[in-house]
Amino acid sequence: MTYTEAQIRTEALVELNQSKIGKLTTTQLIELLEDRLAPTGKDAEMAEGRGDTYFSQKVRNLVSHRDQGPGLSRRGLAIYDADEESWTITAAGRAKVA
Repeated sequence: MTYTEAQIRTEALVELNQSKIGKLTTTQLIELLEDRLAPTGKDAEMAEGRGDTYFSQKVRNLVSHRDQGPGLSRRGLAIYDADEESWTITAAGRAKVA
């Protein structure tokens, strides 16, 4: 299955909500989401000129798109800490996936 960035945003919130401290690094999110969602097809392919799959690039886009349109930070669902390269779910994020 090929996942949209919107689906990945929702699934990232699910993983953050399940985290004991409500916080995960982008690398942890990639690992957890790959394990649970088992991307196939184009998502499982290596992105051209990159060292990661199309799926992991979509997860990394959570960071680059965080303050745009439906981004997690812009909508107040999660806070990104650039120093720790981590996401922390907010109360609004928890309510969204409850």
